[in-house]
Amino acid sequence: MKHHVVFAIILFSIFEFPFFRSYAQQPERLLGINSSWLLLQSIPNLTWTCYSAQTSFGFEWEITPLLYSFGMNKLNPRWHYFKVTQPERFTGSVEFNLTVQLFTSKVGKSYWGFSGQLIGHFPVIEYGEFMGLNGGIARYTNSFFSANYIVIGASTLFGFLHYNIKYNPIDKYWMHSIEFRFF
Repeated sequence: MKHHVVFAIILFSIFEFPFFRSYAQQPERLLGINSSWLLLQSIPNLTWTCYSAQTSFGFEWEITPLLYSFGMNKLNPRWHYFKVTQPERFTGSVEFNLTVQLFTSKVGKSYWGFSGQLIGHFPVIEYGEFMGLNGGIARYTNSFFSANYIVIGASTLFGFLHYNIKYNPIDKYWMHSIEFRFF
C-alpha cells in the first residue's frame, strides 16, 4: 500500500504541480513590466515624414497611457495602461498615445516634434496581422506649427509597418508618414 501512495504522489507532482505553478505565474507575467519589454520601448520607431515643404527622416518614441482592446480573447484584459503589445493593438483597439519625434533635419527651426493621438485600429485581414486600418484625431506640434489633424492609415506585417495620412482641414495642410514600429 505504501508504494501505491508514493507512486500517486510522484504522478501528481509530475503532472499537476507544474500546472498550478504556471497558473500562479500567469497573472504576474501579464501585468508585470519586464526588462525585455522596457528595452524594446527604448528603441525608437523609424519614421519618414513628408511635409508640403520638405521630407524628414526621424526617430519616434511613443507611450500609450491608455488602450482599450476589443479584439483579443476573453483571457486578456480589455484595458491596458502603459504596457501594450502589438497584438493588443492590431486585433482591434482604441488608444490614446503621446509621441516625441527627433528628426535628422530641421523641421522649421527645431529637430523635435511632439504629438498626442486618439486612434482606433481595425483588423481587415487575419485579425490585423496582415492588414489593418486606423483612423482618429491628433495634435502635432513642432517649431513652425501646432495644429489638429485627422489621421487615417493602414498597417501590415503584424502591426509593425504603418502608412498614415494626416490632414489639417483648417490650414489645408497634409502630412504623410511611413513608420516602422518596434514596440
